[in-house]
Amino acid sequence: MFRAFQQFFPRFSLRRSPLCSGLEESTGRGGPCVRPRLRLNFGQARGLPLLIILQFFTGCVSVPQGSSPAQKQPSTPLAGPDFPQQMAILPVNNKAGDADGAIILRALVKRKLEEDGYRVQPFDETDQIIRDRTSIGPEVPVQVALANQDPKILTTWLGVDGILHAELLVFNRAQLTVYTRREVKAKFWLTDRENAKLWEGNQDSDSGSFGGGSVSLDGYLTGSGISPDVVGKLSRSPLANATIDLVDETFATFPQRR
Repeated sequence: MFRAFQQFFPRFSLRRSPLCSGLEESTGRGGPCVRPRLRLNFGQARGLPLLIILQFFTGCVSVPQGSSPAQKQPSTPLAGPDFPQQMAILPVNNKAGDADGAIILRALVKRKLEEDGYRVQPFDETDQIIRDRTSIGPEVPVQVALANQDPKILTTWLGVDGILHAELLVFNRAQLTVYTRREVKAKFWLTDRENAKLWEGNQDSDSGSFGGGSVSLDGYLTGSGISPDVVGKLSRSPLANATIDLVDETFATFPQRR
């Protein structure tokens, strides 16, 4: 604003009265002159109001936080000493209607957690404990036995620090001539011994491509620790890559232990 006035004031000039100039020429000395008048050159100051407004708003505008393109992305959080170390992953609540999708999702989550340094209870052990405790046979899905169970009791039964819950919401592949669309959507959350929710995440992996082929999974599955039957399902599933992407993106916010 100060610079605007610096540009404003030099445009004013003083002009003496003609009477004063005449006395000086005839007597050699200045006579009683009328009060000097300010003369503004309006042609030069025409853009002044706009200049002042621009200067005012320039000084008031601030850059919003987080708007810088060079802002550093937050890193993956680290698990604290009280965060669960040994976990059980419950059978996926399958709302998508695809049995293979639920099995694949559960196996990929286990692989991801073990990569991040957690001890994950084997699925057979988890499922068998639940069956034994609820007295249901192998013909009844484990999810049925879990429907009315208190999560606090589950952690005691399973002997773990935390329980990871998962829901498969969408597991779909649509083919339209040469265009293929793949969509996988799931929801996850972690509870502790007191059934307090420590973390939650949900993701929608939606992708499309021409041709319908999927990328080879040989390099991803080598040494993965995933059971051979699940490896076979992954190898044959046209949604394998979309499910892998979903798990990796969702659990990028899950605290790591290493």
